[in-house]
Amino acid sequence: MISKIFNTFSIKLFSAIFNLLIAIVVSQYLGAAGKGIQSIILTTISFVLIFENIAGGAVLVYLSSRYKTNILIILSYFWSIFTGIVFYFILSNLNIVNQDFIFSICLLSVINSFASNNSNILLGKEKINFSNIVSFIQPIFTLITLLIFLFIFRIKSINIYINSLYIAYIFSFLLSIFYLKHAKDKTNKIKINNWKQTAKAMFSLGFYNQLSHITSLLNMRLSYYLLDKYQGAEALGIYSNGVSLTEAIWMVSGSMAMVQYSKISNTSDRKYAQELTVNMVKISLLLTIVILIPMLLLPSGFYIFIFGKDFANVNLIMNCLAPGVIFYNFALLIGHYFSGTGKYYINTTASAIGLIITLLLSFYTIPIWGFYGAGVVTSISYITISATVLFFFQKESKISFMLMIPTFQDIKQYFSSIKTVVNNKKNYHE
Repeated sequence: MISKIFNTFSIKLFSAIFNLLIAIVVSQYLGAAGKGIQSIILTTISFVLIFENIAGGAVLVYLSSRYKTNILIILSYFWSIFTGIVFYFILSNLNIVNQDFIFSICLLSVINSFASNNSNILLGKEKINFSNIVSFIQPIFTLITLLIFLFIFRIKSINIYINSLYIAYIFSFLLSIFYLKHAKDKTNKIKINNWKQTAKAMFSLGFYNQLSHITSLLNMRLSYYLLDKYQGAEALGIYSNGVSLTEAIWMVSGSMAMVQYSKISNTSDRKYAQELTVNMVKISLLLTIVILIPMLLLPSGFYIFIFGKDFANVNLIMNCLAPGVIFYNFALLIGHYFSGTGKYYINTTASAIGLIITLLLSFYTIPIWGFYGAGVVTSISYITISATVLFFFQKESKISFMLMIPTFQDIKQYFSSIKTVVNNKKNYHE
């Protein structure tokens, strides 16, 4: 399992590096305003994708070991197309994104949904490396095509970013189909082969799961739309880079959560699932703090050098976000425990409470304090969500909060485990 986490982390690390390079290229060549527009486009795609995943998305990890794959795929594809069409008309009548981008936002969300659904089914079959590669392809192709448009065709427009997304999403989708055709189940369990029963399970579980993601995305990204409205695209561009850098740290917990979710979805041993979650939280907390501290200590001049002269305040935004980013490890990993055991309503409850905090504070702080207010409110929301899922987990598992804090003995054990994995890989190649 450590090997799977290490492989997943490696893929996510490279993905984060490529996403950072994309942010640097957009910031340097399109400026803070262009970065702000890019952030709104990507956030809106993510928002539409969440609704498309009501009959798909992460719930397919749980369902793929219980229901026929072809039925899951067909139902999820049809729902994605239907939702994309509905959102085209919704966005056309709302003044939250430029009308010129609406068609592309909806179509890109559908293509991304197809690839995401295939990737989650691969994850449910415990084909974690295949799922990782499908996700990894997107930032690689986005960056490559972005550079081609900039340096070969010499085009400087937000449209080159949109066209890069088309190429990356389509290739990711085609690759996911290829992997899915060659993926076999590790289990010999008899699966349910009933369209009505499958659809009922997808929508009932998917609704609660995605309701959590909807409220979670609003917690994280409502500030984007408010910043754009009250402070302009430039303020949003600066803030989005601070958010991207701090959230990149979650690739640690995200890597663990993928393996954790896959394992828990395929086991009925609740005690094992709880102990696995506690160990994952400990490791994730430790690594997050180790990675975050050096990033916070870097001077503003470093971020000006990386992103351009418009981005002097990025490190101050990161300081506002840091407490929430650390505590949100509990929400990410314990949340995946509840998802893996089918208790999606707990994640939804936690996200809804966090959203209430966001709504109560954002409309006051962002118009006055701009991206600093957005950072503080987001951090408070993350801490609130984490405290809520932690409360439910402690109530169910009877495991105290202090047992989730890494000790010196834990650190020694982790280093020993990593050393064993590295030595095994070295011996294998020799």
